[in-house]
Amino acid sequence: MTTTDEKTNKGGLGGSFRSAASSLLVKLYDYHGEYKAPKEVISDVWAAPLPLPQGTPATPEYFLHYFQSQGFGPTNNECVTTSTVMAMNMIEDRIAWRQRGEPLRYEANLCIEDFIRDLDGRGMLGWRYRFPTRSWFPGMMPPWGARNTLRKHAVSLKHKYGKSYRVKTKIHQTVDDLIQALEQNKVILIHGAWQKKLSDPKDQLLAWLGGMPHTMVLVGYESSSGLWNLLNPADPWVKSRNDSYQARMYRMNTQQLMDFWGRRFVFYPPRFAITTLTMEE
Repeated sequence: MTTTDEKTNKGGLGGSFRSAASSLLVKLYDYHGEYKAPKEVISDVWAAPLPLPQGTPATPEYFLHYFQSQGFGPTNNECVTTSTVMAMNMIEDRIAWRQRGEPLRYEANLCIEDFIRDLDGRGMLGWRYRFPTRSWFPGMMPPWGARNTLRKHAVSLKHKYGKSYRVKTKIHQTVDDLIQALEQNKVILIHGAWQKKLSDPKDQLLAWLGGMPHTMVLVGYESSSGLWNLLNPADPWVKSRNDSYQARMYRMNTQQLMDFWGRRFVFYPPRFAITTLTMEE
């Protein structure tokens, strides 16, 4: 028979272990550096093609046109997949606009649902880009899968338009590097992770790995408010295209961005990683 004192001791030991483990995970995975705003930014910066043709909606609305919710996919793990699809549509429209010399038109309309069905239909060949819907890692496209996907897409655009784009993943970037990428009108996928805690039973595995990995599309920086603007495929989270919803910008201040972007996740690139799409000249 277990006495009350024995139960208390076991709870105490368990609590002490969780406390020590939580402290260790904070040291391993949290960002512990400074929070510095980008230097010498005196006006808002957007990664839109300039100048936007007459009649194109204002810059934020231009980007919101490309928003898709990862809830449209078959699993909850589709953030990289969705961000990649948004990026592919965005860059294809820009290349088509430049090559044709006509007003910008929204022609690229790949849907995440169709893209996922195509990859699932490829069987083992699809694993190069995304773990299948029915697998041990259901529906997850890692950042290296996004690079493979984007490079394949770049080749297809070369055949279609005679021009394409370059794909590159960089690590250990700074907020000043982000501003430079925005100023150069790159399409930017930013990779990070949300903190998860051992105290929540359903999040314990993620806590041991570094958190909940997530990828978004960075599109702008507002100098007056110090807020970064992103297309976050998880906000709003919509499960069906038949549901009414309003696409919106996801905004983070510099500290929030760096805590997310600087968090180490075991299966993601090192801290402060971005994947950029740069149009060929």
